Amino acid sequence: MKFILFYLPSVGTVSQTQKGMAGQNSQNYQNMLWQLSEQIKFADKAGFWGAAFTEHHFHIEGIEQSNNPILLGLYFGLQTTRIRMGQMANVIPFHNPLRLAEDIAMLDQMLQGRTFFGIARGYQKRWADVLGQTYGVGGTMSDKSEVDQKNRRLFLEHYEIIKKAWTSDVFSHTSEHWTIPPEGLKFNHSVVNRFGKGQTEDGIITEIGIAPKPFQRPHPPIFQPFSFSEDTFRFCAREGIAPFALATDDDTLSDLFRAYQEEAAAAGRDYALGQNIGIFRDTLVLEDAAEAHKYAAMGNGFVWPAWFAPIGFNEAFRKKGETGRIGPECDYNYLVEKGFEFVGNPDQVNRQIENMVKKHNPEYFLMWQYPGPIPHHIQMRNLELWATEILPNWND
Repeated sequence: MKFILFYLPSVGTVSQTQKGMAGQNSQNYQNMLWQLSEQIKFADKAGFWGAAFTEHHFHIEGIEQSNNPILLGLYFGLQTTRIRMGQMANVIPFHNPLRLAEDIAMLDQMLQGRTFFGIARGYQKRWADVLGQTYGVGGTMSDKSEVDQKNRRLFLEHYEIIKKAWTSDVFSHTSEHWTIPPEGLKFNHSVVNRFGKGQTEDGIITEIGIAPKPFQRPHPPIFQPFSFSEDTFRFCAREGIAPFALATDDDTLSDLFRAYQEEAAAAGRDYALGQNIGIFRDTLVLEDAAEAHKYAAMGNGFVWPAWFAPIGFNEAFRKKGETGRIGPECDYNYLVEKGFEFVGNPDQVNRQIENMVKKHNPEYFLMWQYPGPIPHHIQMRNLELWATEILPNWND
């Protein structure tokens, strides 16, 4: 199994966050950069497969302060030698797909293939509806509304353009929102015909290409977090994308994993059950289980009820066949009860992983980390115990 550290990241302690506007405090941000540098450099030497950052904007509260996961990946990637740096995820409907394809290709070159590429549709309306004005699209919680349908169409358009940019020397593309290149684009530069491609003899640009191409061929691995939707799993299976499951119900996970394997086989990919799929959990390991739960309650036990539950993410805990509303009210004990917390001493967490592997056998395990709310020395001890007491049992 491949272990990936996932950082929002948060900045500021719980008390600093509760005072307000922690995200605009420069010392908080500098503390976060230093802490993550130390943690990821340790993880690099300890054998963790990867580290990932999300994309969200305008988080003046200090939670999920990760507006550019590509820049964060470069910053920490240049301090390391083996660990892969990626995104969970880039919200691609709100990006220029050509610029994004170029940026990821540059990151992949600069880190010589130590990258992976995450894609998502965007759900946080505060920033998605602001930045989405360019394309007339906003955030969505997959509610089948007009906004949701347009977001999906743009997501698929941008995904196709990015793939073309990575896998073709030069290409053209026509879709609902894009004509690449625009019709009748006259450049008429002799160097294109002498040293490049995509220009007619009378100077009309008919195709374009990006440079550089990714270091990995045909491109970095593509991941899609965080889902509990069979449609998403089937799309990922057809495309060879690795989906990361947020669901905690074992029956739901089994259905999703089987659907992925079935759809992948129909697309000509012979995957074992669980291959090319990830599971996402909050994690913290200390010698004393009670202490581990105490600190995890300061991390996800603080952030989830305050931030994610009101947005609707408690849907991840719905059991197969369960109907009715799952309310936003929850606490840390609720997260433990629902199976989202892989927290305790090494023996307890090893047993949780063993149970997960027996039932689902995911190729990737994404581990939520909480710098800021959880003190740095606790985070470091947690990583040390993962490296010595857990990873050797499960690493590929």
